[in-house]
Amino acid sequence: RLLKKLLMSSNSVIIKFTPAEVDLRFKPKDYAPPSPAINKLPEWYKKLSRFQTSNDLSKLFPVNDRGTDGSAGSTKLCMPFFDSLTAGYMFCLEDDIEVSLDKDGFPSISNTNNFMLVDKRNMIEVAVPHEHHPMHYGWKIPWHCETPPGYSILITHPHNRHDLPFTTLSGIIDSDDWNAPVFTAFFLKRNFMGTIKKGTPIFQVFPFKREDWEMSLDYSKEDIVKKKIKEEKRRISIYSYYKDFVWKRKNYTGREK
Repeated sequence: RLLKKLLMSSNSVIIKFTPAEVDLRFKPKDYAPPSPAINKLPEWYKKLSRFQTSNDLSKLFPVNDRGTDGSAGSTKLCMPFFDSLTAGYMFCLEDDIEVSLDKDGFPSISNTNNFMLVDKRNMIEVAVPHEHHPMHYGWKIPWHCETPPGYSILITHPHNRHDLPFTTLSGIIDSDDWNAPVFTAFFLKRNFMGTIKKGTPIFQVFPFKREDWEMSLDYSKEDIVKKKIKEEKRRISIYSYYKDFVWKRKNYTGREK
């Protein structure tokens, strides 16, 4: 296992995060570093059972002529969902953030530490997410992010985290040439009042290689039949066909220099 880990590490593409040290009152290690997203799985996901409301195989209830389609597998067995939760790296809050509402229902944000965590813009230039306050905020995270030549990063709201009391907008940065900390916009959900806890994931960083793509449409009967045969292979397994025969493990690790 150790050898496998060493080989994987030696072949890994490096994404480097460096503290920006925007405030000389704080040491670089005072800032909460990003973390592999797999380390930030939400508790509600960890508590999910594999089959309906139980992990007991007797609760599977398969329909014999439907293969995987007939199992009572839950989201916990969905590897595409898992991959989205664990892809890349997660930035989390450095401090508790307090959200209060004035008499007109407009939010006010504050935090007890001296870190500059949230900025605010005086104008709204993008569509406001449904049931969010029409106030354009931004996360201020004191970290540079650098990728090798030819690689960019996607910054986005933590995947499938609709339970969070805010929505972070998405953006792509060519981080091989631009490494500076960025203003990452977000909107607060209406009617939320209280504490957004230190350590709450606020956005996910996914590195990817820039490549040129071209879309192709194939209406040929040969290709349609070929794809259908491949699709039907899932019926050889009562559950977890995708995980057992299709899924490839993705690794996003971290080490301190």
